[in-house]
Amino acid sequence: MNLYPALVLPALGQLPTIEMVSVSPPGANEVLVKIVAAGVCHTDLPAVRDARLWPVVLGHEGAGVVEAVGDSVVSPRPGDHVVINWQAKCGRCRHCLNGRRDLCEDVQGTSAPRVTLRGQPLAVMLNAGCFCRYVVVPAQGAVVVRKDVPFEKAALLGCSVATGVGAVLYTARVAPGDTVAIIGTGGVGLNVVQGARLSNAAQVIAIDRDEERLAVASQIGATHCINSAALDPVVAVREITGGRGVDHVFEVVGRPELMAAGIDMLARGGTLTLVGAAGRDEVLSMKPRSFMSKQQRVQGCIYGNVTPERDLPMFADLVYRRSPSARPYRYPYRSINGSRTTI
Repeated sequence: MNLYPALVLPALGQLPTIEMVSVSPPGANEVLVKIVAAGVCHTDLPAVRDARLWPVVLGHEGAGVVEAVGDSVVSPRPGDHVVINWQAKCGRCRHCLNGRRDLCEDVQGTSAPRVTLRGQPLAVMLNAGCFCRYVVVPAQGAVVVRKDVPFEKAALLGCSVATGVGAVLYTARVAPGDTVAIIGTGGVGLNVVQGARLSNAAQVIAIDRDEERLAVASQIGATHCINSAALDPVVAVREITGGRGVDHVFEVVGRPELMAAGIDMLARGGTLTLVGAAGRDEVLSMKPRSFMSKQQRVQGCIYGNVTPERDLPMFADLVYRRSPSARPYRYPYRSINGSRTTI
């Protein structure tokens, strides 16, 4: 029996450990993928605190090569380069049948546990468990992408890119000319910035405490950057927008106090989209009268409401269909005091 190293959470609240696990062949409608690259998503961290099942193999953001397929699998095929999609849709629930597969009520996993540790079955995080050399996923859980995408970049398509860009395009549906603020410019937040640029937002305001992250945000599309360690971000956003506030705020950290600040940044009719994963026992407080009077909204976002088999290849195409000789885009960096440099 072949054994492979995997990062396993043995119990809730404990530190993950490297264990040697065995991986069974795929069953019907399943595929075996050799993971070449995996990303560390912020969601992997609260899983140590909030995991519903354990022991569990962590990781859900990965890419690799299909090595074997089970019965009845038409696509993908062995040798295909794939991105792991941890939301394989059932196709049977009322949302799937009504054209809202992004709201699937019965996301699919394998028909039986495929990973074992010393003969005992292991759960896998989000039906994926990418922190292992091999994974078995439903056929829909391995989305074929073009082979010229480096695996370390393809892996990011499966969560941070899909969640961030999708939050703008599909969850919030930002329209051309809208104004946007992003609280938190880590991996997902930077992709919210890119989604806002794709949507032709008029102002894209990045908020963080880290100057290096803000510099990257300005390079990929932020029109304004606010260091919240130095400035009150609510006051700064109001100043940038002439007192009006923004049409959309994306909270990408998962902290209730930042969500509350996001509400204070909203314009009349504005929408706060919650992308960051808060703790299960966290509570968001708000003033309902003002919120009602200004006709504002708060909405949740999981996986950017994407359709993975359509959107993951499309996101790869947005980058890799450009000519290799094309010059990179350059954006102005405008600080809160109006100074300007170019990254």
